[in-house]
Amino acid sequence: MEPKISILTPVWNGLPYIKECINSVLKQDFQDWQLIVSDNGSTDGTLEYLDSLTDKRIRVIKQADNIGIMANVNFLFQQSSTALSYILCADDYFIGTKALSTVIKFWQQAPAEVGFVTYNPPLPTVYPIQNLEFQVLPEIIKAGQADIWFLIFGNFCGNLSCMSVRTELVNKTSGFDLDFPSAGDFEFWSRLARLTAMAVQRDDIVYIRRHEKVASNYMNQKGEGFKQHVQIYEKIINALAADGKLNRKELISYFNYEICSYHYRVALKAASKGHFTYLKRLLKAKSAILWPLQRQPYLFSFSLINKRQRLTYPMAQQLLKINQYKPIKYESSNTSRGLWLEN
Repeated sequence: MEPKISILTPVWNGLPYIKECINSVLKQDFQDWQLIVSDNGSTDGTLEYLDSLTDKRIRVIKQADNIGIMANVNFLFQQSSTALSYILCADDYFIGTKALSTVIKFWQQAPAEVGFVTYNPPLPTVYPIQNLEFQVLPEIIKAGQADIWFLIFGNFCGNLSCMSVRTELVNKTSGFDLDFPSAGDFEFWSRLARLTAMAVQRDDIVYIRRHEKVASNYMNQKGEGFKQHVQIYEKIINALAADGKLNRKELISYFNYEICSYHYRVALKAASKGHFTYLKRLLKAKSAILWPLQRQPYLFSFSLINKRQRLTYPMAQQLLKINQYKPIKYESSNTSRGLWLEN
């Protein structure tokens, strides 16, 4: 009998965390699942652990060579034989025993036009734009209407482990673009949202682990993700400007003030420690949505005084025309999550 959902777990040198990840699947009260694990050339004992697993619902595939995160995720979707899939990275784990029940219940009641869903609970922060996201982001975003949310809030889908999707959509759209090794999830979700509706759920079902070896850290240490972000935002801004409702100049200003200044802040921090590669990447970047080089130095000082989004928050409000949205009040059920502060 075909399982209801596939849990897709990419892993590379996942010890010790993958044990907790897989155990969290095994203890779910909903048991009609298959777990597909694709090892990306681990050398830390992960393979030995995977070889010890005996549950017949778990399928382990060993890549001969490391093919990269995005290619590994695409591979996993190609292996899925179920209509629904959930990505659960090896660092992370389901919270409690009802996470999968929550996911299945959503899909049973979801409108047919919804192609994917993010489970991203509201967390208190010192950043007003992020708090604004939890107040105004709708539960269902119709196809082609997510670009403004992606511009204002960035990749509000969050970590890969927050995502469940109709499997066929990934395979029919060629999946995650390998030209975006560190921002492939952002690129894919923003692209997919132009083709299908998406849902935003605030259930706290997965724990996203933060540690020094997490992929988002080692893949962006030298600003590798900046060029990828620029390419993603180019498409977002072009799509928003095309319908004529929003001024292209204002969209570009917000991008530079909020997104680029963030990258400058990180680059300046690295430069203060003697590492200049990140900053050089920013200064060499070319794009129609980037301010000309003579205006770039202004972002140096702006990035330092806008750490708490004090100056860009009014811009976000203006772009969203906040008064047309009904505020939503959320509360996180996971008391183990603390206030997230910028390093």
